[in-house]
Parts: sequence; structure tokens; C-alpha cells
Amino acid sequence: MKVNKSTAPYTITLLLLFALFQPVKAQRRIGVFAGGGFTWYYGDMNDRLLAHPSTIDNYWTAGILYRATPRFHFSLSYGAGEVMGADSVAVQDFQRRRDLHFRTDLKQFSLHANYRLLGYRGRETRRVTPYLIGGLTYFWYNPYALVNGDRIELQPLGTEGQYIENSHNPEPYELNRLAMPLGIGVEFKISPSFAARVELVNHFTFFDYFDDVSTVYADSALLAGTPAGALAVAMASNLANGYPRTGFNRGNEKNNDTYMFLGATLLYTPGWGKSGGGGPGPKGPARLKGKKRKSTCPAYH
Repeated sequence: MKVNKSTAPYTITLLLLFALFQPVKAQRRIGVFAGGGFTWYYGDMNDRLLAHPSTIDNYWTAGILYRATPRFHFSLSYGAGEVMGADSVAVQDFQRRRDLHFRTDLKQFSLHANYRLLGYRGRETRRVTPYLIGGLTYFWYNPYALVNGDRIELQPLGTEGQYIENSHNPEPYELNRLAMPLGIGVEFKISPSFAARVELVNHFTFFDYFDDVSTVYADSALLAGTPAGALAVAMASNLANGYPRTGFNRGNEKNNDTYMFLGATLLYTPGWGKSGGGGPGPKGPARLKGKKRKSTCPAYH
């Protein structure tokens, strides 16, 4: 699957404009949203239950929401931000001595399915509605380190011996991957057309190189012979007592990396408050449901 990252924001903009100019009946099912929030990650460079404040960054997102049923809503969104981790703020002494760090720019497309735990009240949305989130995310990342203000991309270096020929070291990892987002959200109704949404979503990546750390230290002599040479050796280890012995644990490959989004968006639904407005519910005014029509006397001749 190939997507041009430079055109992704324009694709989302066109989809949003398309949604806005749909007929009124369709608009009541379609909403557009935008917002942002905070990012952090869990992996080999974060051993805390809650991320250290210095490793929390931000992101923004925009997309389209479709109300398939009163309970199930689907959204397609584009998001971008930055994620980081650092051994210097770790709890364990081993990680602080290892003293590695990384940052990565993150861009992603996400398809979410939201299950609303509370349905509509009649044909009106509730003022507060919690919901569950699941789906699929396709994302781009590229871990790098900052050394004396210079940005050094880590994947081309093969810090764990990925580019050592005729070895049993790991293969070079891809920079575009799939993730499974799972989370919770709460929607707050502001007006017939506007709602605010707060979401906490964890993205499970199914791999362990989001932070460029996973397995063991490669042989330093062989690593020095790779295309990146001495730079690969320097970025593979930052231990004060020198490069460790070959095979010494550098990370924990049994635990895949994940990254978190905590943020808020403003949702706008065109045509929601117009004539006969309401959600995807039964037709006709809800207030007439269950009431008998008043009979009229036949004309007297």
C-alpha cells in the first residue's frame, strides 16, 4: 500500500468539503471534526506506568464521521505529531546507564469504529455519551536521535546489526506499518450541530522497533564494517564504560511498542438542526409516537 505523505492533508480536505456539500438528509449522518492533543509511548525507552512529562509531545488530527446506526459510528481521519522516549528519565538504573533516546515524526491514516454505550433519546443525541473505539491505523515513522543539535536517523545505521552481511542479526525494519487502535471516548453535546469529543487511544504496533531498540548488541567490529561504520557503533551504545560484549541485552523483543493519543476534537454535523433534524432514527416527529389522531365528524348533508 503506497500513499503519498505530501498529499495526505489535501486528500482529507477534499473529503471534508465533499461531506459538507452533501444533501441535508445525508449530512445528518455525516460530521466533520478537527482537534489535537498529547502523545507518549510505551517501549524499551519508557519503563514508567505514566510517561515522564518531558517525553510527552503533541499531535493534530482531522477527519470525517459517519453515523451508520444510533450505536455504531465510523470515522476516517488523518493525524500528524511527534513521539519521543529517553532513558535519562527512566526508573530502572540499567536504562539510565544505557542512556539512549529517540524521537520520531508520526503521520497516519486511521479508520475507527465507535460503539456508543448509550443510544439516542428519542431522535436526539444525549448530552454526554461514552463510547468504545477500535479500528486500523496505517502510519509512517522514522526514529532519530539528536546529537549536538544534529538529527541522526537511526534506521539507516542498523544499530543492532541489520546491515551486517551473512549474519543472524535482524532484518532492516520498515518505516511504514499497521497498528491496531483501541480506546475510549466521551462525546459532549454542545448544540444540535456541534459536539466536543475527548478520546484516549492506544495504538498497538505489532513490532518492537518503533524506538530502534529491540534485541541485543551486535558485534562492534562487524558493525563498524557496515556502510554506516563508526556512526552505527556510536549510536548503538552510550554506556559510559564502553561498548558491551556481543549478545548483551539491548532491549526486550518480547514486548511490542505502542503509542498513545490523548486529545479532544470539535465535531460539526451540517444540517443536524434543520427541519425534521435528528439522528439516524425513525421517521416522523417522535412526539406523535403512541398518540391517537383526533377524529373528525363527517359532513352533514
